[in-house]
Amino acid sequence: MQWPTLGPRVPRRNNPLARVLGRAWMRLAGWRIEGEWPDEPKLIVAVAPHSSNLDFILSVAVFWGLNLRTSYLAKQSLFWFPLGLILRALGGIPVNRSSPEGLVDDLVERYRTASQLVIGITPEGTRRGVRVWKSGFARIAAGAGVPVLPAIISYGKKTVYLQPAIEGGGSPERILAATQAAASVGDPRSR
Repeated sequence: MQWPTLGPRVPRRNNPLARVLGRAWMRLAGWRIEGEWPDEPKLIVAVAPHSSNLDFILSVAVFWGLNLRTSYLAKQSLFWFPLGLILRALGGIPVNRSSPEGLVDDLVERYRTASQLVIGITPEGTRRGVRVWKSGFARIAAGAGVPVLPAIISYGKKTVYLQPAIEGGGSPERILAATQAAASVGDPRSR
């Protein structure tokens, strides 16, 4: 498998062991990546569809294999001791789904103050199939002016498709619609 080359502005993990482990897992599990990673220091990765708990392991393998320093959002109930320590060490940001007020503003502020920040988000917000995605990632991208990279998972083809990045800023509705359109084009199930 050919791994995408990262540009000089992309935040790096700089952990050779994590890189080897991520690539080994992908190879042994028979997964591959298609597409390019944008040379952006700040980015939201919209991972879709979110259909399995394996999505997390796959995402970690991809991010480690690429040598990326990333964070991700996960429901707060997963952050119990000792699992919470591991999730935070892997970049986890707990989200209280029953009271998400202020989350978008908090994340916009994180992007504004950070020199580099990549956060993985599952726009569906659940593993159940949904027609309408949650708009939080698009509101964050609009408020912080950061691009969104649609990363489409195909379990049937064992491939993660990286679609072209969608520019942030502007209206959240435009970002949401463009990301969903990119996801439907990139998802082999839609062909």
